[in-house]
Amino acid sequence: MSRNSRSVQYASSPLLASKTPVWRSKFIVAGIALCFLVLAARAAYVQVIGNAFFQRQGEVRFARTLELPANRGRILDRNGLILASSVVAPSIWAIPEDVDRDDPEVKAKLKQVAKLLEMPQKDFDKKLEDEDKTFVWIKRQVDLPVAKQIAELNIKGIYQRKEYKRQYPEGEAAAHVVGFTNVEDHGQEGIELEFDKQLAGKAGSRRVIKDRLGRVVEGVGEIIPPVDGKDIQLSVDSKVQFFAYQKLRDAVLLRKAKAGSVVVLDSVTGEVLALANYPSYVPDKRQNLTGEQLRNRAITDTFEPGSTMKPITVAMALEAGRVKPSTIIETGPGRYQLGGFTISDTHNYGALTVEGVIQKSSNVGALKIAQKMQPHEMWDT
Repeated sequence: MSRNSRSVQYASSPLLASKTPVWRSKFIVAGIALCFLVLAARAAYVQVIGNAFFQRQGEVRFARTLELPANRGRILDRNGLILASSVVAPSIWAIPEDVDRDDPEVKAKLKQVAKLLEMPQKDFDKKLEDEDKTFVWIKRQVDLPVAKQIAELNIKGIYQRKEYKRQYPEGEAAAHVVGFTNVEDHGQEGIELEFDKQLAGKAGSRRVIKDRLGRVVEGVGEIIPPVDGKDIQLSVDSKVQFFAYQKLRDAVLLRKAKAGSVVVLDSVTGEVLALANYPSYVPDKRQNLTGEQLRNRAITDTFEPGSTMKPITVAMALEAGRVKPSTIIETGPGRYQLGGFTISDTHNYGALTVEGVIQKSSNVGALKIAQKMQPHEMWDT
């Protein structure tokens, strides 16, 4: 067969031979043009009119404001020695869905992490079980050497955040003065609570774009630097504080007492040089902390001043010249009526010198010495 006989005669096809209406082709062209116009209008809306809306939607999904923590101020004693300070303590967190726990190598590394964090393997695995979560704390505020070892393992899905934790060099000796902070670094007791605002400072911020793995892709906007907290200096002397606590603890244990308190004052200025209680606690190791340990008896408990006021009364009378150390005070018969009340001694001491009143701690003698003073002299003192 010849080449021409094998070819298809398109001109003789009934379908192609029929005349196509002009309106049909114009309709198709118009439809295509309309689609392009719709796409162009949509593009113009997205890029020009609704640009701000779509940018906000993008920011909601990927833009984040990172907090730049401020370094909490130090607490110092009267000589500038540190009673409380902050040290870097990274916190470990994870994105569970990104941790490939089926990989034998990753599984072995995760066991190392649990061991470094001193966490039971069961508790550690439980934190990574919920793969729907995009953020979970593994452990807050770990020691820096531990954090470095975890970072060296380079496990995908395990990340760190820079935080600070408090250290208290004086330990339980100054616990009831200094107090402590919680894991968020907010004061909970003592000076840490009372001056929390001054110590805390003001956190800064940084606006960034993150990918789905939580990694920072780029920074956007300006960085607001943190303002570190102010140092607080106390009238307490850390050496006096230590010895006061030590002697108090020894006395409580020796006498098998339930508890004890001691306050040391500067008799000239009235400044507090030491304040201690026993039992006490270690501020940065508060596991199994009880109310008895936490209780600041020197502040919360009330006691009658009792005989501790007698030397003050006698000193005022001596200074005013109302009595001399050898002045005789009659305390017999060991009782004294005053305003419907009976003031008594434990024994009938009879006639005592002013020195004897202090030695015997005579209530009657101290009262009679006080009566030699004018009311305003007592008030002014």
